[in-house]
Amino acid sequence: MEMNSTNEELSLSRFRKKMEAFVPIPDDDFQQLAQIMHKKHFNKGDVILKEGQVCKYFYFIVSGCIRSFGLENGRDVNVKFYFEDDIACDFISFRRQEPSQFFLVAVEDCIVYCATKTEAEPIFRNTASLHLNLFRFFQELYLKEEEHSNNLKILSPPGRYEFLLENYPQYLQRIPLVHLASYLGISRETLSRIRNKKGRTK
Repeated sequence: MEMNSTNEELSLSRFRKKMEAFVPIPDDDFQQLAQIMHKKHFNKGDVILKEGQVCKYFYFIVSGCIRSFGLENGRDVNVKFYFEDDIACDFISFRRQEPSQFFLVAVEDCIVYCATKTEAEPIFRNTASLHLNLFRFFQELYLKEEEHSNNLKILSPPGRYEFLLENYPQYLQRIPLVHLASYLGISRETLSRIRNKKGRTK
């Protein structure tokens, strides 16, 4: 993809900054990756990935929010939210090319840059800086998943809310209450009581 506008250059510059938070990337290496990135738009409510489909893309979010959730007895169980400068993907399905257990749905109108496994894998495999970058990225991803899992096990419902308030305030500002409650592992009614008690109602 040719970077034929200032907006595209800025968006891919943000993508590079995201990646270089882990490992510096030489210009030539990043240009290889930039050339395979495709710009896409999703409207609020669009289903990006369905349960049972193979996740073929990873998405760098320029604007908007995407949620990842599974179904338990017909009920949404939210497992992750992705915001600006995050990379959204079901990485297990993407890597193994097997059916996903999750949905990806746009919570807001979104602009993303994305690439397929077929496009990206040779570049990450054969480029030393990007190969190391990918390793460091998954290290960080694991630590964040472990943190969320531990919070659900250790913290009380008010403690989980306080943790989000202090560390991820965008969740409370942009995620509908019903989705936020299932992410925190509590009922919507319980979350409403906690928010009201804290004096922060939507």
